[in-house]
Amino acid sequence: MRRILVALGVLAVGATLAWAASHESYPRPGKPSKSYTIGVLVPQLTNPHFLGQAYGYMDEAERLGAKVILHDAGGYQYLDKQIAQIEDLIASKVDAICLVAVSGPGTVPVVDRAAAAGIPVVNVNVMTNNEKVAIRIRSDDTVIGETMARFLHERLKKGSVVMQSGPAGASAFELRAKSFRAWIEKNTPGIKILGERHSLNTPDQGLKNMEDFLQTFPQIDAVYNSADFVAIGAAQALKAAGKAGKVMIVTADFQPDTERMVREGVVTQAVVQQPVTMGRWAIRAAVNILEKREVPKLLYTPILSVTKDDVATVDLSTVRAPAGWKPK
Repeated sequence: MRRILVALGVLAVGATLAWAASHESYPRPGKPSKSYTIGVLVPQLTNPHFLGQAYGYMDEAERLGAKVILHDAGGYQYLDKQIAQIEDLIASKVDAICLVAVSGPGTVPVVDRAAAAGIPVVNVNVMTNNEKVAIRIRSDDTVIGETMARFLHERLKKGSVVMQSGPAGASAFELRAKSFRAWIEKNTPGIKILGERHSLNTPDQGLKNMEDFLQTFPQIDAVYNSADFVAIGAAQALKAAGKAGKVMIVTADFQPDTERMVREGVVTQAVVQQPVTMGRWAIRAAVNILEKREVPKLLYTPILSVTKDDVATVDLSTVRAPAGWKPK
């Protein structure tokens, strides 16, 4: 029997995302008393994950009669740019801000400034270290890391793993990597972690990291990836080395290239988040806050573990923007 793990925010392998779409745990509020302006900040719209999230913000805002001002930092390395964008939103006196932080510690002072200006901050997906946010909405990144660890425990059982852990200082990446390592070290003595790299979340960096790993370690059985941009680079390196499909690749997220590689058997497992849902819930939370309704301090959006065997079951409506959609 297929199990839906609601408490952990996980949809088990083989279940579809349609369940989450039809049984939403954070429903759309009624039409607000006025039209609000909500600032939204994401790390990089070139990543389909954040393009899907942008669609969630903007489509939900339209449904609720709100306006979105969308800012793209251009990458996790551009903290100064994101800070300047938040400061612009504060100066523009937006009603609320939805923030995907490029740096946990680096965004603390500017979130203080938003709070001092009376602008509620909804923290989405990647966390700021500032506790003055009104609500946090994200996947449970600890569960994401553990889901990949459990998968290797069951499928690999014994062997050597290298880790691509993504940008240092970005909460989602750090939590996933930490929980993956902790679960493997505690539960699977037959699996050895040979090395770990922190880097930008780009295919080019994933390619370079994997090339370096292949030169350093004579035997690699699996590659952990905190997100699929670096996983795509790892897959490219393994293809060039003639090891595609022979080295297991586990990753989070499910952009089109990742889906194709899962179908081909190059990527062994993808833990799929729901970025469209994140965007929708963030706008709903912002409207509820502005309408003086009580909101929880934390909401987890569901995740799904996908392999080649069940990739065809995935409903992408909560994962990606519609084909050809671009933010206005």
